[in-house]
Amino acid sequence: MKIGTRTSAILTATASLIAITMSAAPAQAQQAEDCSAYDTQAERDACAERVNTTVARPDSVSSDDGAIIVTGSRIRKSEFNSPDPIQIINPDLGQKQGQNQLADILQSSPVAAGSIQITSAISNSFVTNGGADAQTVSLRGLGAERTLVLLNGRRAGPAGVRGAVSSFDLNVLPLSVVKQVEVLKTGASSIYGSDAVAGVVNILTKTDTDGFEVGGFTSVPVHGGGETYDFNVTWGKRFDRGHVLATVDYYQQQNLRRNDRKFLGCQEEYLTREDGTRADIVDFRTGKPACNGIIGNLILTNNDFSGDPIVNDDGDLVGFQPTLLAPNGQQLFIGQYGSQFGQVGISFNDYGAFGISAPTDFFGLNFDGPSTGATNQYLPLEQMSDVFSKVTRLTGYLDASYELTDNVEIYTELLFNNRKSYNNSFQQVSVFQFTGDSTRTGALPVPITLLFCDPSVYNCTPGDLGDPFNTEFTGAFLLRPLVLTKSDFSTDVDYYRGVLGLRGDFGGLLSGWNWDVYGQYSRSDAKYTQDVVYQDSLDSQTFRTRSCVGLTTAIRGVPCIDIDFTDPRVLNGDFTPQERAFLFGKETGRTLFTQTSAEATVAGDLFELPAGKVGAAFGAQIRQDKINDTPGEVTLAGNAALRTSSGITAGKTVSKEVFGELQIPLIHDTPLIQRLTLSGAGRYTSVDATRRDGVKDSFSDATWKAGLDWEVTDWLRFRGTWGTSFRAPALFELFLENQTGFRDQQDIDICLNAATKLAAGTMS
Repeated sequence: MKIGTRTSAILTATASLIAITMSAAPAQAQQAEDCSAYDTQAERDACAERVNTTVARPDSVSSDDGAIIVTGSRIRKSEFNSPDPIQIINPDLGQKQGQNQLADILQSSPVAAGSIQITSAISNSFVTNGGADAQTVSLRGLGAERTLVLLNGRRAGPAGVRGAVSSFDLNVLPLSVVKQVEVLKTGASSIYGSDAVAGVVNILTKTDTDGFEVGGFTSVPVHGGGETYDFNVTWGKRFDRGHVLATVDYYQQQNLRRNDRKFLGCQEEYLTREDGTRADIVDFRTGKPACNGIIGNLILTNNDFSGDPIVNDDGDLVGFQPTLLAPNGQQLFIGQYGSQFGQVGISFNDYGAFGISAPTDFFGLNFDGPSTGATNQYLPLEQMSDVFSKVTRLTGYLDASYELTDNVEIYTELLFNNRKSYNNSFQQVSVFQFTGDSTRTGALPVPITLLFCDPSVYNCTPGDLGDPFNTEFTGAFLLRPLVLTKSDFSTDVDYYRGVLGLRGDFGGLLSGWNWDVYGQYSRSDAKYTQDVVYQDSLDSQTFRTRSCVGLTTAIRGVPCIDIDFTDPRVLNGDFTPQERAFLFGKETGRTLFTQTSAEATVAGDLFELPAGKVGAAFGAQIRQDKINDTPGEVTLAGNAALRTSSGITAGKTVSKEVFGELQIPLIHDTPLIQRLTLSGAGRYTSVDATRRDGVKDSFSDATWKAGLDWEVTDWLRFRGTWGTSFRAPALFELFLENQTGFRDQQDIDICLNAATKLAAGTMS
């Protein structure tokens, strides 16, 4: 978090010009719903009625002349028109196409096309904001953090796990409660505030159900895996002074493993020759094209220091020539156990002149086509890893309103969602080790333990011959065993949201004006559990030159045991219970994100011009966003090997905003100008940020927007807007703690720990 940073360095401001467009009709031009796509005339008639009447919140308090509110403005209008492009998405049509989740419909809509969308599969496979199985929507390629999602015209708080939670998770709302979605395809920060840079997605829920409704769907693939089931029950009641609607929805998705589908399994290169025949590298064990994947159950041998010294022009030692070279000059990058590999590999015992030896059934590979095709890739653990997690969601939703008087209505929305997911995955575990005797031959006949042994970090002594558990290997090269191990993770997210408000119409001198006051609270309380590999356990086996029995690990302080990582049993991931308890464990972290807000608005007509009434809307909002992400104990201690991690991410922001909007009709019913309307909006935002240690910062900005809507005839219309947008930093961008990652280099730099080696006299 930066203290005293200028606003321009923190806020992101953009300006955009919406291209002038032509429309076939003032209202229908903005509709995404194609009524001709329905099967029956009754469905087509119902669609036409939706399109040609109102797209506003059905239970909103309307004025005497039946004015409505269109997404992108807070001013009521007598018809559905706007200078901004708006797309309407009908979930009924999506369900006919087999799209039964809100995320499916939004992410596949034309307005989201061309943008990278975070789906469940992507959030499981990569590190994404919101954590595993989160699903968000992005407009105009600007990301979910710059796309504002509203629920019935009001901001909805985010949900997810880990420190980078910032966007509304589409998982929390089932499609069974959605009536339609309005998508504003332009920036609207002056109307709705921060995050509305790319556009606004306004999800409108049902209110007109009267009686019981039972629904559901299922999708059961022929080949099994990835089955989905959904069941929902809705009860609603409309009465003279209001309505009530309650829905319970249960959704379950079974996991889909890679080996459940042939096209998700073996990744082949599909190389072809000029005559069309396949040119892929072949695995001699199967006679088929080799599978690409994560390598395991093998030992990397490419860190070779057995050849002549390499010195620079100043006479300084900078490295060593390798001697583990195939006849074609390529390094023996990989070694694997198995007498069958003698057909395509090279025995390490052929290099005895350089002091190198290995077990007779251990062969060097990956130096030409046949030997590369024989490398151990796409092993059973990878084959059984999940593409889609097993997911269950339970949602309860309540929407109600009641007219206290003829001019005042109370309303509420309550939402609860629980999402559980479990993903079968794996990870690659490795350590660097010496051979049993790592002494070089020829020039500088010393063991390479002098180069890599750091007694302050590893269980070793510089000058020792090598690893006492790897005596079957000799030579001045490093062994890097690669083992695939199971590494699952799961999430459990509870999401709560409540809205309570009053709205109504003024009387007397303010007749024609309406008001709306509401408060909202949302809370995402999530736990995430993952398998971990203890870094201090790996360190006890790395660069060792003696047994660690009798010692304790550096961080956990548990008794150390010796593990023979070059044993074929261990390389295959077959650990004893004692070894597994020493190397592996589980941890659970917790992410708590709360959002509390209150808003008050008034809207109405200021006065009347010859072309029509001048509409206006004014309001104020205050909002607090708060996050506290506490990773598991292993991660906090810096003891989770081969994983990215962070410290505790915690802090809060308080945003205070005032805003206003005008709509001015300029010309009406004249030649070539059936209607010409000027609109404008402005908003001032001030944000106070507080980190968990009490350090504070503040920033502010003002945004504006102007639009012109020119209706030439009933079938020709031009419209355009010009304005600014801004986005205040998300909480994780302000408060995310220091990040760490694992070292992924394949080669060891002999200058690592140079200062320690110089001080110890083991390096000159």
